[in-house]
Amino acid sequence: MTINPNPNPGQRVAICICTHNRAEVLKRLLLTLMDIELGSYDPAGVELIVIDNNPNSATRDICEQTGSSLPINVHYTTEPEAGITHARNRAVAVALDRGAEFLAFIDDDDVPQPDWLQQLLKRQQETGADLVFGSWVLDEQMPDWARESGIFRSPTKTKQDKKGGRYGLPDCASTCNLLVSKNILLRVGEVGPVFSHAFCNSGGEDKDFFIRAHHMGASLASAENSIIHRIHGPERYTARGLIKRGFKNGCSQVNMARYHGDGNRMLKLLSTALAKMLISLIVLPFSIFSKSTFMHSLYRMAKAGGVLYTTVTGRSIKYYSR
Repeated sequence: MTINPNPNPGQRVAICICTHNRAEVLKRLLLTLMDIELGSYDPAGVELIVIDNNPNSATRDICEQTGSSLPINVHYTTEPEAGITHARNRAVAVALDRGAEFLAFIDDDDVPQPDWLQQLLKRQQETGADLVFGSWVLDEQMPDWARESGIFRSPTKTKQDKKGGRYGLPDCASTCNLLVSKNILLRVGEVGPVFSHAFCNSGGEDKDFFIRAHHMGASLASAENSIIHRIHGPERYTARGLIKRGFKNGCSQVNMARYHGDGNRMLKLLSTALAKMLISLIVLPFSIFSKSTFMHSLYRMAKAGGVLYTTVTGRSIKYYSR
């Protein structure tokens, strides 16, 4: 379903949003895109593609009602197979089929600054990079304890342009703010799914894609002036939410090391997990008077638990397939 079909068939940039049963959150994002600033870039060459990973009338209705007011085309489609990798691969297939030369990924619970896409495109034109990573800032409404805990952070205040790391990626490498070229998507897609289903449950599919693309010679660039605001729901800041996310992140780290044959990394993850589990168990009883310390200890224990669980069983929590 295409809303506001543009008579100009030359779509060049596709903004890709994958969503799962979050119609009202998606509506907030669509409303912010009414003020999108493209500079000299022709709006006729930009299309918004929404992939509904839990097809329901509410999400479709939001796209129809809000999308008709946007200055760019909106195309709504579905991916019935549950899982983040299925949704992202569907976005790639639809965007390329509709003639996109660049894909811009953004999460449905984020709020971009008006010139976010313009800054990504500008940086790509300056560098010719296959992958351009934008940046993000933390939710201004985030509880003080969450900000103090160090669990959530923004690359604009840490290692924005630092390359190297474990896999040669900048700290801001994420699909929450990404511009990727058609050429590298086709190259990676020649040898398998762009986003590997090995990470369907645990997440980490974006980092895995970046690693494989980088190994194939993809050039990378950071666009520090392309900013989105990460706005998470209140459930993210509960003990249950932190435990689930920590466990998922631990599973994802082991999956990444195993998938890329990094035995040394797996051993380090296992030894670190055991040490952090022990330290957290010792610290936890003494941290009840500091919510940030208490929650951080819970998160570290859960993450260590995820590492141990996936190392022993080879399975992951179904975080993205619910």
